[in-house]
Amino acid sequence: MIKGISVNATCLFSCLSLIIILIGCRPNQRNVYDEADYALIKVDTFNGRVGTQYYLYKFDTSRKLQIDYWGDGKLMAKAFTYRGKVDGWWTMYDYTGKLMALDSFSVGKKILSKVQTPVDTSMKIFRNDKLEPITSIDSLR
Repeated sequence: MIKGISVNATCLFSCLSLIIILIGCRPNQRNVYDEADYALIKVDTFNGRVGTQYYLYKFDTSRKLQIDYWGDGKLMAKAFTYRGKVDGWWTMYDYTGKLMALDSFSVGKKILSKVQTPVDTSMKIFRNDKLEPITSIDSLR
């Protein structure tokens, strides 16, 4: 009976050891698009203002993040790259800061594109079965 208990204990110990090793050897699942895992490495300026910021991924130097700014400091675009090719989301903003386009890439190949068309707030007049822009008050006659 003691032999049976020692064999079962050895088997149990071996199984638990194997489970612990397998759980411990799992690769860490990291989100390569988490901006908190990127470190600033370079800043390009123009007339004393930030134009572009370049970031490097802390866990894989093949991955980078580039953030571009308009002349007034507002965000213009943000893109992740892998080995020099766009990888992940590339977001673009207009001069007022509104989202213009959101494109998804997989190592340089575009997968999805969402274009946000800005609302046309210009004044138009309906003439000759079509909308025409108002160029002056005299054009309304």
